[in-house]
Amino acid sequence: MTIKWGILSAATIAKNYVMPAIQEAGGNILAIASRSQDLTEIQQAFQIPYTLNDYNQLLDMDEIDAVYIALPNSFHFEWIMKAIEHGKHVLCEKPIVLSLEELQIIQKKSIEKKVKVMEAFMYRFHPQIIETKKLLEEGAIGEVLTIRSQFHFTLENWTDDIRVNPNLGGGALYDIGCYCINVQQFLLDKKVVTYHVLQGRKSNVDVHLTIQVQYEDGILGLIDCSFLGEFSQSVDLIGTEGSLRLPFAFRTDLNQDFGVIQLIQNGQLSSQHIEGNAYKNQIEHFQKSIEQREFQPYSFDSMLEQVAILEEFQTTLKREGVIG
Repeated sequence: MTIKWGILSAATIAKNYVMPAIQEAGGNILAIASRSQDLTEIQQAFQIPYTLNDYNQLLDMDEIDAVYIALPNSFHFEWIMKAIEHGKHVLCEKPIVLSLEELQIIQKKSIEKKVKVMEAFMYRFHPQIIETKKLLEEGAIGEVLTIRSQFHFTLENWTDDIRVNPNLGGGALYDIGCYCINVQQFLLDKKVVTYHVLQGRKSNVDVHLTIQVQYEDGILGLIDCSFLGEFSQSVDLIGTEGSLRLPFAFRTDLNQDFGVIQLIQNGQLSSQHIEGNAYKNQIEHFQKSIEQREFQPYSFDSMLEQVAILEEFQTTLKREGVIG
């Protein structure tokens, strides 16, 4: 079965990463819609039969099986719901929505309409993450004591970039901090007991923040992200019998698709270099979940937990205001 796709938005993430991945994974991009961009070059590059400037027209196309949504964060809920109403499976960029209530509504409607909905955390589908989870479960570093995840980059455009527009769901937490939260949830599978946030703001959104977290069993976590720093994307875990580091935790595509796992045991360092196309793997898993309904590459329970934590952290950021 070839999955026929519709694309909502010609955002950079869509045209440079996800659309190529759909084609590499054997999907067929049937249509793309954008309200603001000329789609001529994209249509030619991907040989797309239909280009539209109306999202509803795309959803009205019966031939389309699934849609990929790369719209600004604040639009996700509206267009996920509309896609579900049209019987489309949905892959939506992170964060999937901005509140737990919205995702609960989506879950109920997706069950009613018998469609799949998944948040596009592509890093989860790179084999380095799967191997890291396996190493932890096998006790490679003993009992985990501390986990740190960080994601930084220098934002160049402070004028009209949607990532600094509070009305569009902007801010470092929603854009890159969500990765740091998600990876800790995936690797630890522990409940948050308590947390404390520190932040700096600019353009009326959070742009630099750290969150100290205490998990069940006393595990301590640090989430560290900003739009101000030198590019950095890593995960570090320290255990009772060793430590583990992922220096290319989220964007392995920036390391020629290679993930790296650095493991220290008994004072000895070993490194694994693991190749994989995270974007392609994500599409393959999502398409498989459409074809095999029992297959769940990223469960709703995990998404609900992620959104609940993200919403609570964001509420705290807004309430406490700027520090420093």
